[in-house]
Amino acid sequence: MLLLAATATYAGFACLSLAMPDNWERAGGDIASHTPRRRPLRLGGALLLSLALTLCLWRDGPSFGVLLWAVLLSAGAITVAFTLTWRPSLLRGRLLTGTPPR
Repeated sequence: MLLLAATATYAGFACLSLAMPDNWERAGGDIASHTPRRRPLRLGGALLLSLALTLCLWRDGPSFGVLLWAVLLSAGAITVAFTLTWRPSLLRGRLLTGTPPR
């Protein structure tokens, strides 16, 4: 369950970062196709981060679950920042091109 929460955190921050035009373009997306996808990416990112919070609360209760979620938020944000810095093409996938990454 912790791995699922960490994955949801990473995916949530990836969606939120791809909602920004510069990051969308850096990951290999066409800037013209970005505008209609901004709102769904933001909503998806928020929902995934909420899912991660729910999983942490369910796994460890409210006292430690919130602390665990805060740690996962930090780790997820740093990991997405590193991905955008060194391998932005890893964030490319069906969101950007409609095809899996190569």
